[in-house]
Amino acid sequence: MDEEQREQLFEYINSDPHLLIFHTLLQGYYTGQGVFTLDQFIKSNYDSVEEIIAEMRDTSDYNSPEDLIWNKLKYIIEGLNMGKIRRVSILDVSGLPELVLEQAMKIESPTKDDTEYFASVINDIYDLKKLNDEQVEKVLKRKGARDYFMSPARHRVNLETNAIASKHIGYLSSLAPSRIEIELTFIDYVAKEVHQEIEDYIISFSMDSFLEKVPTYRPKRYYFSKQLENFFGYISKLPVIDGVINIPFSALNEQGFEVVKILSYLETERRAKVSNWLDTEFWNVKFHITPITLASLLGQENKPHNKVTDQKLKLNLSFSPKTGTMQIKDQDGKEYKIKVQGQVQKEVIRVIFLNPENIYEEWSLYDISELLGGSDDVNETAVKNAIYQFNRKVKLEIPQVENLFNLTKHSAQLNPKYVSKN
Repeated sequence: MDEEQREQLFEYINSDPHLLIFHTLLQGYYTGQGVFTLDQFIKSNYDSVEEIIAEMRDTSDYNSPEDLIWNKLKYIIEGLNMGKIRRVSILDVSGLPELVLEQAMKIESPTKDDTEYFASVINDIYDLKKLNDEQVEKVLKRKGARDYFMSPARHRVNLETNAIASKHIGYLSSLAPSRIEIELTFIDYVAKEVHQEIEDYIISFSMDSFLEKVPTYRPKRYYFSKQLENFFGYISKLPVIDGVINIPFSALNEQGFEVVKILSYLETERRAKVSNWLDTEFWNVKFHITPITLASLLGQENKPHNKVTDQKLKLNLSFSPKTGTMQIKDQDGKEYKIKVQGQVQKEVIRVIFLNPENIYEEWSLYDISELLGGSDDVNETAVKNAIYQFNRKVKLEIPQVENLFNLTKHSAQLNPKYVSKN
């Protein structure tokens, strides 16, 4: 992925409706799903989502919010080299006129724009019917009637190029997104790279690193702590069944928090799990710590604090740059060997432990970055994310260690609660 693609990727991840596209694709990638319908990428009534409406006002490139999402989806797959679109099809063309009629009858006083819209849709359906007839004729000649009528392909019209697909999907996307089927193959290493970029973004987002990088069509971005507070206030009004809350897609309209990023953060921290990012009605979210409180969203379990245990817990640390292993021994002699993951994480820990006299000092993230060459791969954000991820890995091994490193926006230091010079 080149620098221009990385910048575009950031802009997409930075916007909740576009971040949703990535979540849907990545779930498909990790579960081996290669066929999607357009409605799986469209949550809620996008006619009322300000980020979508504002972008449409800014350009005349899209016929509808659904058409906008279709074009964003195409770019994410092929413009960012995440995969290759193999087929775009319209399902059940013969049933489309009935849908047009149903939608038209709902409008009590149609305007000129309404009339032109339905005329365009009918023209599209007519073109699709002709295309369908041509495809049927070809298949019948090649395979015969029996094979054709046994084939699932008889229920769809295949649009052979993206140009043809875009022409027809422009109007049909708002009418019947569930009938637009997209088959694709993923490029493994790019899908995994995108997943890592999203996780790194979410970590930085939770540390307010992007406070000034407000999404283009969003008026304001709140501090993460305030967003989490607002999110908790929102879900507190919803029913909870065994730790599960069904969060409506209308949460995308909330200005006090960015719901997709909050859910992404809770998943990254393993504090909640979205059952299925492909759902088309609401997000079914399982919260792992109950009762659900603001403290539980921050990972603080709802139980009395054991001060005695905290006071006893002292750790001796050593790091082997050769093996990339951190050895941690507690006051009772129990030893943990934690493998440092990733080259950046390994290099960051190596720098901190390079000189015994400096290990316990407060480190500037900028200084660590400069010691490692100061390139884009090891900038301040990359250093911060590496330490953040290492903190998480230590907590998985030693649950009572909340943060081995105290980490701020611009610095990191071994936590004196657990380690000391003596």
